[in-house]
Amino acid sequence: MACRNTRRVEPIQEVTMSEEALNLAQLEAKVKQTTARKRQKEIYLIRDLLNIYTKGFNLVTPFQRTEDNDVPYAWLLLIARSFHSMRSAALLMLSGYYGSALTLLRTVTEDWLVGKDCEHYQPTLDTLLYEKHRFGNRELKLRYIDIAERVKVKDDVKDIVYEDDYRFQSKFTHAGRLSLAVMQDPKTHELRVTPSYDGLLFYTCCELLIRNGLKMNELMYKFLKSCSDETAGTWSKMVEPEVKGLGDWLRTLQQKYGGKNTYVEEGD
Repeated sequence: MACRNTRRVEPIQEVTMSEEALNLAQLEAKVKQTTARKRQKEIYLIRDLLNIYTKGFNLVTPFQRTEDNDVPYAWLLLIARSFHSMRSAALLMLSGYYGSALTLLRTVTEDWLVGKDCEHYQPTLDTLLYEKHRFGNRELKLRYIDIAERVKVKDDVKDIVYEDDYRFQSKFTHAGRLSLAVMQDPKTHELRVTPSYDGLLFYTCCELLIRNGLKMNELMYKFLKSCSDETAGTWSKMVEPEVKGLGDWLRTLQQKYGGKNTYVEEGD
């Protein structure tokens, strides 16, 4: 179960502006230094996660689009798009822009759902590649909740990926109480116009980044297997240590803190 509920959101009573005179580049560098000092292990894990994808891309020979490889082509596009989103989210969270990072991570959840669904549901594939329909179409069941209900894996996708992950990330994408609350420092009441380090929000971003990245691994494997069994097998062996390390980190998180995001002390 994912760690959730970053903190109890209190009504904003007062908002003040920081008087710190540092320019934006200096402030971002300061947040990066603090993050590197306090979260070195997680930074290494993020590096390992992104390297899983670069190793996969490096194994791909020039991809030739044909009339019968629409699904692998869709996978390739979604994997590349998600890789860009994860890389950008990592840069944002390292610099203290946690709400923006969470907004990007929601797109990875969407890409995974669409990638799983387009393999077996033609309207999703047609919408993705040819714009024959539109996502959100109720009649064709192209809402993300419909897609989640069709995607069948070991876990309950609708409850965990959609109801938990997707809805949680959407709270940061759309203007609302939680997305606005992260703009305010809970101790000083200063408006975070410029970035500042927050251990709780960094952990939230890190956990979602790793969970989403490991989900997208499934599409990478499927795409590489469509190229050749040998390519997929080579990649699996290459990234096995990184995948194990990332999975161990998530399992430790679950065992130690359960399903609530209450494991980072204020001020950490």
